Amino acid sequence: MVPVRGVLWWFVMNSYPNGHDGRSRQGRTTAVVLALVALCGVLGIILTPPGSTPDVWAHVYRVDAMLNGDVIARPVRATSDYHPDAEHNTGGWVSDDVIAFSLANNRHYVSGLVNAASVTVRDGQCGEVPFDNTAVYPPIAYLPQLAAFAAGRLLRLDAAWRFYLAEVFQLAVYLAAVWIGLRLLDGIPLSRWFRLLTGLLSVCLAVPDSFMFSPDSTVVALSLPLACVLIRCLQSDRLGAGDCILLVGTTGVLALSKFAYAPCLLMTLLPMIAHRRTPVRSRLILVAGCVLSVMLLLAWLKLGTGFATNPSRVPYDEVRQRQRELLAAPHRFLPRMFYSIVRLQGWSWWEPPLLFLFWTLTVAALMLTVIAWRRDRRRLLFWLISWTAVMGCVTLVYAAIWTQFTLTGQAGVVGINSRYFLPLVPPLAMQCADALHAINRPRATTCP
Repeated sequence: MVPVRGVLWWFVMNSYPNGHDGRSRQGRTTAVVLALVALCGVLGIILTPPGSTPDVWAHVYRVDAMLNGDVIARPVRATSDYHPDAEHNTGGWVSDDVIAFSLANNRHYVSGLVNAASVTVRDGQCGEVPFDNTAVYPPIAYLPQLAAFAAGRLLRLDAAWRFYLAEVFQLAVYLAAVWIGLRLLDGIPLSRWFRLLTGLLSVCLAVPDSFMFSPDSTVVALSLPLACVLIRCLQSDRLGAGDCILLVGTTGVLALSKFAYAPCLLMTLLPMIAHRRTPVRSRLILVAGCVLSVMLLLAWLKLGTGFATNPSRVPYDEVRQRQRELLAAPHRFLPRMFYSIVRLQGWSWWEPPLLFLFWTLTVAALMLTVIAWRRDRRRLLFWLISWTAVMGCVTLVYAAIWTQFTLTGQAGVVGINSRYFLPLVPPLAMQCADALHAINRPRATTCP
């Protein structure tokens, strides 16, 4: 990582001459960052065998089932290594070649791999397969993978080629997100400072989130332009309609991809806080986009989530009871969440150090914001709302893991993975960078 950081520092932090040379240097910076990201992604695709990323077969089955007509999951009788309870599983029709491909790439850890002997319902081309934990994601969460599998079917590619094509499509989405993020920072004050940070974040998050067959990859990719548009909102004199559409689209897809990131919709209000005279058209775009996203999210929660995602651990009746308790008595859940945070509870042995780094970044972002912007109420409110949205996402992550995964009798919230918080890192890092620059050079940054 040291050589990569050195290259990025040389290209990004060198003084930009005015005019054509400045634009040329910025273009060179973008090319270097995209090349490094592409290198990480391509090496990841080549070196990571199929079946080696989290819950991968549950995601693959979900995508294939949607193309076979099962957009909303239904009860099935088959089992998997993640869902051994045949009485309560949900899933759909999955093509036989996809099932065979997954079974041929068993990495002997829990990834949603179906138990071949349990697939008893077949129609000659497909079999009923469970994927309870991924069935809650709406189709928009899988757009790169759906596009790749659909193209693969049109080209009559086998399951292996469709799988690799999906990883290539996901990498293309990640590269596009990085390019958009860097473009958003062109021409704003302190551009070099934030471009450096965007480049570092893009490269650091590239493995495996640039190509992984999962909605997590799309969510992480979207978090990069989201963080950049927040900075643009503060540093630019005005935010155009295109910027507002990008902000609304990014937060909307984030919320629809995973319900835990729904609080990011609060960030659509931030331009109206940063700019006193936000044009009426921009205000309409922000408000209408937020309302539309909320309506779509509520519709999916009504139609596509009426089951337990881990019925072998927490039955659906218990899930509904815990959900009612969350609404009626949240004070009973909050101590459980704080217990888990303080003890750095994670699903694997390597999670506590990563969770510690995340919480350090979170606390640093809040403290630096208060120190840097205590006299600038508008900017202080801007970053406090952003930070509150991030904490809302964290709370929903803990609530989801408790209601759907933590066994009865276990203390705290068991099942937390640090990867759930990776999409929250870019906004927090940008918040820290903005405050640090203000502390070092308080006269260099002013709120529009």
